[in-house]
Amino acid sequence: MSRISLLLILVILCQCSSDKNSEYRAGETWVRIEGNLPNTEQLTGIPFGIKNFYNTRKPFLVDGHIIVSDKAMSPPIHVIDVKDRKWAYGLGVEGYGPGEISYIWTFDYSFTPRKFWAYNFDKVFSEFSLEDSTAKLSSKQLKQRNPEFVLATDILWLTDTTLMGIRVSGEEKFVEYSKEGEILGGYGSWKGMLPGDPPLNIAISAFAMHFTSNQSKSKFGFFSMDRDHFEILDYPTKEILVVEGPFFEVPDYKVGYRSANDPYYYMNDADAVRTYQDFFLGEDYIYMLYNGEKVSKIKSTGMVESRIVFVFDYNGKMVRQFELDRPIKYLTVDEENQIIYGLSSEENEDIVEFKYR
Repeated sequence: MSRISLLLILVILCQCSSDKNSEYRAGETWVRIEGNLPNTEQLTGIPFGIKNFYNTRKPFLVDGHIIVSDKAMSPPIHVIDVKDRKWAYGLGVEGYGPGEISYIWTFDYSFTPRKFWAYNFDKVFSEFSLEDSTAKLSSKQLKQRNPEFVLATDILWLTDTTLMGIRVSGEEKFVEYSKEGEILGGYGSWKGMLPGDPPLNIAISAFAMHFTSNQSKSKFGFFSMDRDHFEILDYPTKEILVVEGPFFEVPDYKVGYRSANDPYYYMNDADAVRTYQDFFLGEDYIYMLYNGEKVSKIKSTGMVESRIVFVFDYNGKMVRQFELDRPIKYLTVDEENQIIYGLSSEENEDIVEFKYR
């Protein structure tokens, strides 16, 4: 039986509750999602019919446009007009010169209207404008060159002079940087997150696979794809919300070593399932895209077919549950107009719109 089928059975049998344990770890409030889940709400998708996608990733909504990166790099960045539901134009020039970019991994909000930031694996943050569709190059770039800064695997702007990130190693879960790469502070601890207290980078690999913020930069978060576990830092209070459940997946894993001083996380559980696939932090709610299929099936088919969206408030309570009629692999949300936009996981990639009330 698939995890999605089991999920639907649980919905019929019970109601969802959360059990808070704020004394589990200092500075952290842990919430366990146990019991019944909210009733499932069915959402019907409207495909845009985009024909320009090749190998795309992670839609990002900004100023009435969805931004999508494309691994095929032709173009590197797609700009989609959500009002007309059509492809508008491409941005970016592939390369390593001034204003050029390589494959974009994540996007971030700019503090300037009608602009956004794009972050790539070469650890370069590039700002683009929606004002001029003919200006393909990035107007501004920030490169991680400080040795401490290079350790950050994901970074996002906190203010126009500081950033928040997670790193490949180190004790703190959330790390604050100056734009020169100096560490300004750290929040939370990876110590004790796994039995036996393995090297800290093992815990990071198990729990922190994706990183994002809300637009106001008051919340920063990450989630695990191996465990139904996510964490949200409330920056004003420096408190961390940790949410686990409703299935409490704990896959087997091994600590491998490339060398004596280079351990790595290796998940070797044949029965493991993909838990969370993507998430979106809104100003009011947290939107978690749940998968529930076996990892072995995903690897063999190459398809990521996620149809369930759990909605949580910032106290960790699950308040709604949506089931999508079309599978998606990434999502972004327009909270004001109550629309979920997904990047479809079908063979012909597309943007799909799901309205909810």
